[in-house]
Amino acid sequence: MSVLTTQRLVLRPFREGDAEPMFRNWMSDEDVARYCRWYRHKDLKSSQWLLQQYLKEAADGFPYRWCVNEKGREEAIGCVEVVGLREHKTCAEIGYVIAKRFWNQGYMTEAVAAVIRELFRSGFHKVLARHHADNPASGRVAEKCGMHFVGWEQELHKPDSDILCDMQVHAIHKDDYEPERIVHG
Repeated sequence: MSVLTTQRLVLRPFREGDAEPMFRNWMSDEDVARYCRWYRHKDLKSSQWLLQQYLKEAADGFPYRWCVNEKGREEAIGCVEVVGLREHKTCAEIGYVIAKRFWNQGYMTEAVAAVIRELFRSGFHKVLARHHADNPASGRVAEKCGMHFVGWEQELHKPDSDILCDMQVHAIHKDDYEPERIVHG
């Protein structure tokens, strides 16, 4: 799996020892989990279990999940990952999350832009991002990375839930990708 660097960030594979900062920085935060597909972790064991799944998937050859770190620090502050493959594996759907203390500082845009660039370099032709309609900040990240609104979908808000939510879908095609037009900050 590739390590990606940006002006302020290093995106690297997850590794042993990341569970505690994952739990502390985003997995236990109700504000972060509110619009995500997962429930807030109530204890460190949940984050340890999830990290073990990430490490197993990486060992089995899944290369499309990055732990976000500030340059010069080893603390996990977020994640960008491919959450689904579509259209005969030429289209990657990405998901992203970052600790609340880093919201509205351009960190997620910086990380997502690096992942989009890497996915196109790796042979994907289209990248999608879907977000809960009540979470416009995620849509702004997608737009700043050159993605365009393409439509609406509905899905269950959380696993084992019967609550449907509206999801906005953004996409970018490799042919339309212009890295110099990414809006940072």
